[in-house]
Amino acid sequence: MFSKIKRLISSSAAIALAASCMTVSAFAEAAEKKEIPFEYEKTMTTTESSAPAISFDGDDWTKYVHTTSDASAIGLKISIDKTTYYQGFSLKATSSGGQTEKFFTNASTVRDSDNNMVYPGSDSADATFICPGVELKCEDFGLSCFDGCFITFYYRIGSDAEGKLMGDSIYAFATDDVHSGVFSSLLTLKYDKLMSNNVTQYRPESIAVPPNSASTRIVFETAVTEALSSDIFCLDNISIKLPVKDGDNDLYIKPLDGYNASATPQTTIEEIQVKEKKESTVEIGSTPEKQEGGNGFIVVIVLIAVAAAGGVIVFFFIKKKRRYL
Repeated sequence: MFSKIKRLISSSAAIALAASCMTVSAFAEAAEKKEIPFEYEKTMTTTESSAPAISFDGDDWTKYVHTTSDASAIGLKISIDKTTYYQGFSLKATSSGGQTEKFFTNASTVRDSDNNMVYPGSDSADATFICPGVELKCEDFGLSCFDGCFITFYYRIGSDAEGKLMGDSIYAFATDDVHSGVFSSLLTLKYDKLMSNNVTQYRPESIAVPPNSASTRIVFETAVTEALSSDIFCLDNISIKLPVKDGDNDLYIKPLDGYNASATPQTTIEEIQVKEKKESTVEIGSTPEKQEGGNGFIVVIVLIAVAAAGGVIVFFFIKKKRRYL
């Protein structure tokens, strides 16, 4: 009996060991498939860090900044903002509506004041997600992946975004081609007009992409739950520092879209105010006819004033002349 038990235990151990080996092999294979060796195109790099890769000052930004495949879920569009900006022009994201029927990618991270999930079920293994937003693709920058890269940018959130974004936030993170997960520390850019004021001011932020994470996309998720009257958020001056060096010098992606070096940025955080470009009266809504009418009115007022002044002078002159008659 003892020998049978011994053989049974030995057989069970052998099966467990085999299963363990199979599991390790499976994970090793998955890890091997996931890993992407970091490679870069040298012609797209520079050792100068003073100019960003994407500044939105020229027309080529459309080659490097895109909307995600789920953008249509909220009617997301991106364009150049020539009214408010950090330096030169900026990118603005707008939407024609919001949605609450499907989970957004980072729904499970949103909690109420009692730390309860605001979106129950979003942590389920069977949950499906959408990820509308703005994204950068590694291949556009001559990179095999973003692994180990350090990405900095300036941003501000739209004035009407409070209460209309999931968690009142924009979510920035590294991920893969199909947005299957968050491959970096989740950066939550929360609407804030009090402490850091990222609504009327541009603020700097950064994403440190972990090495060996197979990150091929950088996403700014715009989880809009209700239509906004303002833009969702704005981006400017995106810089990408590579995890490799040229000798002793750090490498960066070079300026790609016509950086306006003559535009003066605000460098002290307390002074980074949203700039308003000065526009003529015609550009902000009035017509040339209305402008001409306004000018004619002013001319009439001036003529009346001159006539009145002349009448006063003539009156005193006649009165004085009669005194000596």
